[in-house]
Amino acid sequence: MNIGIPDGVRVYNRKETFQIKQIEENIANTFEKWGYEEITLPSFEYYDVHIKGLGKDISQKTFKLVDRTSGETLCLRADFTSQIARYFSSLKQKRLPKRYYYKGNIFRYLPPKAGNLWEIRQIGIELIGSNRLEADAEIIAITSKALKNLGIQNFQIDINNTKLFTAIKNTLSFSEETFKEFMEYIKNREIFNLEKFCQKEGIRGALKEFIINIPKYQGDIDLITTLKEKVSNYSDIVKTLDELIKIYNIISIYGLSDKVVFDLGEPKEFSYYTGIVFEIFVYGFSKPLGQGGRYDNLIGKYNGNYPATGFAFDVLNIWEYMKKEKLLPEKKEKDFFIIDLTENKKEALKIARILREKGYIVARDIVDRDYKESLKFAFEDGFKKVIVIGLDNDIESIYIFTTTQKQKIKIQDFLNKV
Repeated sequence: MNIGIPDGVRVYNRKETFQIKQIEENIANTFEKWGYEEITLPSFEYYDVHIKGLGKDISQKTFKLVDRTSGETLCLRADFTSQIARYFSSLKQKRLPKRYYYKGNIFRYLPPKAGNLWEIRQIGIELIGSNRLEADAEIIAITSKALKNLGIQNFQIDINNTKLFTAIKNTLSFSEETFKEFMEYIKNREIFNLEKFCQKEGIRGALKEFIINIPKYQGDIDLITTLKEKVSNYSDIVKTLDELIKIYNIISIYGLSDKVVFDLGEPKEFSYYTGIVFEIFVYGFSKPLGQGGRYDNLIGKYNGNYPATGFAFDVLNIWEYMKKEKLLPEKKEKDFFIIDLTENKKEALKIARILREKGYIVARDIVDRDYKESLKFAFEDGFKKVIVIGLDNDIESIYIFTTTQKQKIKIQDFLNKV
């Protein structure tokens, strides 16, 4: 019988689980200090409802299952933002703004190769009800603060504006098919094919130069102001660059100007993004720590139009980076392990109860073996001290063992001191 696990999943031992939990609790604490409230969402939804705003790429990666009662197609959650959009649209009272945060797993099929997990751990936030750039800046500021609170300082915020591509489409009156071809070249950073594309479409002058070089446009605020001058005759494109300048100015108030890099050649995979998008990286680590952006039309796919923006951390990428940089907390040691050699174990139960009431972590030995074997187990298992009851005929005393010492003490004196 095969007792292994499928591709795309893994087991996290107790130390790893502790570290991941600590990361999530730290981030959640930051979210709550900014007024965000946690909600818990289901692990699966109706397939046709869940994929409304996800686009073809993500919908093809969802895991499907069938409701045995109704026969309807369900799917495991592939994205939290789509879920929150559906949830919010179902509310009868929509007091704005809404600030939510969530944590849990999303499930996406990826080609089975080393490092590809189908079960992805996320913790993220959504801000619903504001179309102002101030809301986008708040999301960026919170995520930056959360990383700093984890001890991660050398991160970079890659920012773009998806309206840029829509502006180019409208300026040049691209058909949907032509726009799809254009975006494929942008996505793959194919400068040579972009040049051929411009020749085919009759795009010339400053706009041609701008389009061909989009994959290379990566830099600071000076890049954006320079590009704005170069395309000054194209008002729709200028507006999108103006938004980048404005978001930069707000982010600067938060003291994050030195963290910002504009990357115009990086479109996001989700079709629901409608404005400012951003991704966070750290130097010396290839995987993103998270990504997010504005999605003003997603809620409208369910019920009612509400502007919104959000962000999701990839918890396992953060954990992997922090492990690499030795930033992870050590697993909390357990306080007391109690070995009771008497027959009725009454004293062990009493001492354990009193210690737990005082806030200590306490476990009892419940395996039949020599007490020395139990001592060895306790210290290997992370207990700081071991209490042994009944080691001699003195029923009023216990022995306290550490890895280096052994002390005999009256039970009542011990309980008074701890």
